[in-house]
Amino acid sequence: MSINESTFRELEAFIYKEAELLDNHQYDQWLELWDEQATYRMPVRVTHTKRQQDQEFQEDFGHFDETKEMLGMRINRLKTSTAWAEDPPSRTRHFVTNLRINSLNNDQYELKTNLMLYRNRSDAADHDILSAERQDIVYQKDGEWRFVQRVIYLDQATLGTLNLSIFL
Repeated sequence: MSINESTFRELEAFIYKEAELLDNHQYDQWLELWDEQATYRMPVRVTHTKRQQDQEFQEDFGHFDETKEMLGMRINRLKTSTAWAEDPPSRTRHFVTNLRINSLNNDQYELKTNLMLYRNRSDAADHDILSAERQDIVYQKDGEWRFVQRVIYLDQATLGTLNLSIFL
């Protein structure tokens, strides 16, 4: 089902606002974009032969399988002095592209985006780059867009980063 240009532009701006909040470490404001019942998942990718491509992602096992409450706990931990993986904080840049929107039957929209995440820490010259497709379900509540679901499908089967203390 197609959507109108105005809705497309609103959702595009919403996705860009989310990226800006993450890159600026405005995690409390980012969390406000999420519905109370939201889920945030990143299944593990396993390399298979062509015949087994439908088994590429382990939907019952993941790097992340969190609720909004769990996301809030991660954010609160980042504010403490014991969040060693993010002290000093990572510098990130979320490049969000190729927005595709499908209208769902219940006033919700499925947003598919491609994500390239650049991450650098401290004074090191090295960096991490993560590439993924994100599949989000969003809806409007009191005139504001809210995430109700995110599933992140990384392109890498083996992660080259030391930790996943950031949000994708």
